[in-house]
Order: sequence, then structure tokens, then C-alpha cells
Amino acid sequence: MGFLQNLLGYRKICIQCHNYPDADTVASAFGVYRYLRSKGVEASIIYGGAEAISKSGINKMIHECRIPIKHVDTAPQCELLLLVDCQFDQGNVDAFTADKLAIIDHHIQTVENSDMYLIKSNYQSCSTIVWELLREEGYPLSNDSALTVALLYGLYTDTSCFADLFGEADTTMRFSLYSGQALFESLIRSNMTVDELMVASEAMQKHYYDPKRHFAIVRAVGCDQVVLGIIGDFMIQVDSISLSFAYARAGAGYQISIRSCGELKANLISAYVCKNIGNGGGHAKKAGGYIHREKVEQLYPGKSVFELINERLCTYFDML
Repeated sequence: MGFLQNLLGYRKICIQCHNYPDADTVASAFGVYRYLRSKGVEASIIYGGAEAISKSGINKMIHECRIPIKHVDTAPQCELLLLVDCQFDQGNVDAFTADKLAIIDHHIQTVENSDMYLIKSNYQSCSTIVWELLREEGYPLSNDSALTVALLYGLYTDTSCFADLFGEADTTMRFSLYSGQALFESLIRSNMTVDELMVASEAMQKHYYDPKRHFAIVRAVGCDQVVLGIIGDFMIQVDSISLSFAYARAGAGYQISIRSCGELKANLISAYVCKNIGNGGGHAKKAGGYIHREKVEQLYPGKSVFELINERLCTYFDML
């Protein structure tokens, strides 16, 4: 029996996204919601946190795809609370209660194993996991254009506009679902607000540059993966920079985005920097990854993430 089928034993399910929802958590919740509703289960989508969704691209996706998500202070009464794109006891998830708990996520596992937890840390987006679950159940995705676009947009935003896309399953989903949908094309042109433009501008202005090795490190504050990729694409156009390494806080760690030119391989550098503290990969010129803050603190006490990134980049360049 598949994971989604196991949920059908509950009559009322609440699907919880993480606080300050991004497109991936919303799309993942929407996918599970569509499946449950098609099976006659009473389902709802919620998220907590101090602030409602304000990012233009996500709000446009919610509006155009008609996603019934609600910002709440407490979870509605339900038989099962299902967290998507997050796990319990994390800083970006309100601790709502329910009789039964379940998880679908793609981040590093921080909870004990359970038949009700599906966590695939090697996937780049939770949307991909949900897409595979829907295919497993024979859900007619070809007849659900709104869900198709939402899942695509979830993957798009979690992989720097597909530039950092490298996972096999994630790549398969992209090419399986994308067919030039007008709504998707419209969404990808709604990725940056004026405030995010200022964030990107300030981050690039305060970048660190190594004049000997010609790499730049950019730390962005309050920046999602799409904007992080835009920063990297801009920085690598500077004539003296051969490698751009951008990173920003995301969940329990740091999302990274790398751009390179010449003989430098962004995918190899990403894997090297993330070794034993996260995961990274991608393409020769564009790559991405994730660094887990807890692992940095455990393995390198007293060292900041910037110091560790800089140290590893220097070591890598000096080995060339």
C-alpha cells in the first residue's frame, strides 16, 4: 500500500505548511489536498507564523491555481495533522497538536523513523516527492493543469529557476510536467519584489572578494532560492570573478547557489564545500546545495558558516 493510501483511513486531515511558506511547501500541500479530496476525505491546508504570505509570486500561484490555504493561530480539529516540506520541532514550524501526526519532507531527517513519515533528503523539492506519490496512485495529473503548474513552480523556486537542478527524480518531474504552460511562464516573471531587489543589491554591495583566487562570497538576508540564483547570475558577470558563492538562511540551515566560469566546475565545488555538512551538486557552471547549521555547529564549534565556506573555497582553489 502506498503512502497516500495510508492516509485514506482518516476522515478529516489538516495539511500544514511551514511558516513563511514558499512555493514548494504550498504546492506540496496542494498536491496532497487534491488527492485526498478526490477520495472523499475532508482536507484543509494551513500555515502558522507571525506573518501572512506576502511574496508576489506565491500569492499569484495561490490565486491562479485556487489553492485553499489559510493562515491560522491554531490548527482546526482533525484526526491527522500532516506536515509537508518541514518536520516537527523546527524553528520554522508552529507546534500544532493532533491525535495523529505525519510528515512528507525532503530536508535532513530530524525525527525518529515512522511509517507515517516519508522523508527523502536527496530530493531537491518536496513537490517532486508528492508528484511521485500521485503517480504511484494513478492520479490524473494530465487533467489537473493547476496542480501541474503549482508543482513545477515549487521545483522551480527550490532550484534557483531550474539553474541548480541536478536531482534525477527532480529533473524527471520537470521534463514530464513542463509543456510551456502560460500560467507557469507568468509565474516565473513574478519572482522578485522591490524589497527583494533591495536585499539583493545590499548583499552584492557587501560581498567578500578574494583577489588572489578570484572568488566572491555573498551572504543574503531574507532571500529565497530564486533571488539567490539571480544574485549568482549577476555576480559571475564581473570580469575579475571566476566563482560566485551565494548563500542565505533557509529553514534549519543555509541554501547555497554557485556560479562559475572558465575551467572551474561549480558542481564539484558545491559537493566539496558541502561535504559532511550538507549536500550539493548540479551542473558545471551552475550548482546548488544545502548546508545544515546543526552539523556545522557540531563538527566545527566556534566557526561561522562564512568562515567555513571561505576556508573550504581557499583549500579547493589552492589544490588546483
